[in-house]
Amino acid sequence: MDVTDRAVAVSISFDDEMVWVKLTDRRVIGMPLDFFPWLEKASPKQRERYEISPISIYWPDLEDGIDMHALITGQWAKPANAGS
Repeated sequence: MDVTDRAVAVSISFDDEMVWVKLTDRRVIGMPLDFFPWLEKASPKQRERYEISPISIYWPDLEDGIDMHALITGQWAKPANAGS
């Protein structure tokens, strides 16, 4: 599958525990914020400033991002204490 054929993020929102990503194919994917400690600790202003590309969602102020392939397939990093 070519990267241009993949669903990409169109918007991102947050609640107290989750980050929600709306995709071009109308899916909404939610991930617990504690999967991304760098994003969980960010201020609301830092969270609002992101850049979307076909391959990632990137927060320049935080110098980190989420890979779109990992997001769509569910292969993002789990917290270090997962399963304990």
